[in-house]
Amino acid sequence: TVFTTAMIYTQMKTIPRWHNITTPAMFLSICIAGGALLAGQVSIAMPLLIIAGIAQIAHLVLCDTALAKSGTTLATATGLGARGQVRAFESPHTGTNYLLKEFVFVIGRKHAFKLRVIAIILMVGLPLLLLLLSHSHIIGGLAVISHLIGVFAARWLFFAQAEHVVGLYYGKR
Repeated sequence: TVFTTAMIYTQMKTIPRWHNITTPAMFLSICIAGGALLAGQVSIAMPLLIIAGIAQIAHLVLCDTALAKSGTTLATATGLGARGQVRAFESPHTGTNYLLKEFVFVIGRKHAFKLRVIAIILMVGLPLLLLLLSHSHIIGGLAVISHLIGVFAARWLFFAQAEHVVGLYYGKR
């Protein structure tokens, strides 16, 4: 199920950040590491958390320039590229709409970096530290809670930083 979900995102050419091999690698590694952590398999969970962290960081770093590298422009996004230079004469709408609310979320770089750091620390760093300190059930539970909060933050960023090509049409990219 996790792999299939990841492949759904990976197939979406309209979101270049998701359209690469790091998406399923990230989804699977986080899922497997979280499963081992939740199952209390500390010796297995610790290296898997490291792998999940590496996969998450790789996805974040490699995909930051995915929209630019995709070669997508307003001309290719609208399908009008063969007719010459394409530019927006006027904004498509005077107000907000569904596409802008769902596909053109813009998060400040400063906030994105902070959220990335928080996500990695809570998803990988703190659980590893807690597991290294003690193998008690309470500490294990705190590691699971930290991991889940970190995964939630990372997943929110996954969607918030998607950079759908429809943003080009609205002049937001």
